[in-house]
Amino acid sequence: MRPARKNLPYFVCKTETMDRAYLEIIFLCGLILQIILIYPYLQDYFPRKLHQYFNKRERLYLLLMTIGFQILPLIYILSSWFSWFDYNLPRWTEIPALLFYFFSYWLFFRAYTDLGKSWSPGWGIQEEHVLVTTGIFKWVRHPMYASFASIGVAQILMLQNWMVGPAFLVFAVPFGKYRIQREEKQLILHFGESYLEYRKKTRALIPEMRNSYFALVIRRIRRAFGGSYLITAFKSRLARARRMGSK
Repeated sequence: MRPARKNLPYFVCKTETMDRAYLEIIFLCGLILQIILIYPYLQDYFPRKLHQYFNKRERLYLLLMTIGFQILPLIYILSSWFSWFDYNLPRWTEIPALLFYFFSYWLFFRAYTDLGKSWSPGWGIQEEHVLVTTGIFKWVRHPMYASFASIGVAQILMLQNWMVGPAFLVFAVPFGKYRIQREEKQLILHFGESYLEYRKKTRALIPEMRNSYFALVIRRIRRAFGGSYLITAFKSRLARARRMGSK
């Protein structure tokens, strides 16, 4: 995808331009899709309502996140400007990279869908807003910010460059932490005891494994393969070894 550096050996150029090219193409397609989907939102809220929904600190974070998630990746994928800072991860990391990538988009739009009319671009709460505790919000309180962390990890694995890979995550983490703190205060003021009870039962970003469907699946797999199966296989091999030794 990116032009190879002429002064490097062929096998290095091949690794950089071919092995990871499809990851960069997928990342680029996701960027284009995201821009298309949020373009009406940008027309409506920027710049007319930007100051209304975000304070100065948040606007700075948004600018840095835009640079880290859109501008730098576009430059990196379409040019060789930052190629001196490339790193090479093992091939098996491509699987978690794609899982994190597609999961993040699914999580973001699932949260947007579940919120419905209660969604707001800023942290202000309107009178018609209701406390949503179903759908994806049954598992985490802030799935949109969780999707930021997921896409940030995916970017590190897909765009293997020290300048571009972590460029989004380093700003998304403090932005998400800051926004969660502000939103939690507003939610407590607006919904009171209902939100406090919801907060006790539901984590902010990572679901409670012991109460989740995923934990049930993991326990069943561990019970099937980590317990009886492995013990039976070990005993079988031990008995076979003893029989072979006795002969």
